[in-house]
Amino acid sequence: MRPGRLKALFSWHKFRRLKQDFRTPFRALWAVSGISNKKIQLQTSSGETMEVDRGDLPVWRAYFGSPHCEVKIEQGMFHVLPTNPAHADYFIKGTHGGFTWQPQRWSDSHAPLLRELGAAEKRIYSQHGEDGVIQVLLEKLPPRHRFVVEFGAHDGKSMSNSRHLIVDHGWHAVLVEPHPPFFKLLQARYANNDRVRTVQAYISPENINQLFADAGVPKDFDILSIDVDGPDYYLWQALTDYQPTIVLVECNASIPPDREYVVPQDKAWELSGTAEEGANLLALYRLGARKGYRLVYTELSGANLFFVHESVAADLDLTGLTPEALYQTPQFGELAGGIAPNGRGYALN
Repeated sequence: MRPGRLKALFSWHKFRRLKQDFRTPFRALWAVSGISNKKIQLQTSSGETMEVDRGDLPVWRAYFGSPHCEVKIEQGMFHVLPTNPAHADYFIKGTHGGFTWQPQRWSDSHAPLLRELGAAEKRIYSQHGEDGVIQVLLEKLPPRHRFVVEFGAHDGKSMSNSRHLIVDHGWHAVLVEPHPPFFKLLQARYANNDRVRTVQAYISPENINQLFADAGVPKDFDILSIDVDGPDYYLWQALTDYQPTIVLVECNASIPPDREYVVPQDKAWELSGTAEEGANLLALYRLGARKGYRLVYTELSGANLFFVHESVAADLDLTGLTPEALYQTPQFGELAGGIAPNGRGYALN
């Protein structure tokens, strides 16, 4: 490393703080720098092992000073204490991308299906608990074709909602990823799997139906996973020629369901990653209803909604599944000045 970069890395202020909390303050200082893209193991002052990676940098920034919260190192995790007394404290485990450790359901609803799916959340390849929720829904709604479509599919493994179905259950799939580095990994991963078709393309409302047709997607395929961090609402709205049984779509959990919000289509990419991105639960709930879908679950993370087509919804207990009962506040990011009721989520522009 060049001397200039090493000098910029070292900070007496940061080192003194880290020395109080870690038996390995120099390793902790290296982790805080973000230079390494690997996981780093630290020893806390109380003797716990704490694993962190580059995804924890926003939490480290809050650890060194934030107007929104105080961050302590306790139980081998980041303990976040919000400045606003109306917001509950919580823990973040290192390498978990700023997500609350063991989040709780925001509403006190006792809807049977909500509780059952909440208990089923399990991450195998998915980012949160999608893998477990999908499996329980498939037990109740046996698949017709064992066919999943996912976009963006990333590298086909990390944060994947399709890989468990493909690898462990023998499903067919169409996986779409526009970015060349990720698509290269995706393509290589499934190069010898004739049940999987990988497509490098930017999906838009204008091309989505034709892209599905070109890829040979069945009209009534089983699962659609939409996660593009931008025009998700408009893509699902534009999918008119296909009727998946189950739809997973990302929502903006920072905006409660007391009003409908959809990002303007021409600003969908510009506002990605902010408090104004995407669409909130009420907007997606109403879109789903217009398309013949029932909202049946919101992840504990607040990140994803699960819809089931009304043609099979009679096989589920939908008691109590109102937008208010299903709403889950965001459980990601350090206190960022977001507009959610729990103060979490994306920062305002």
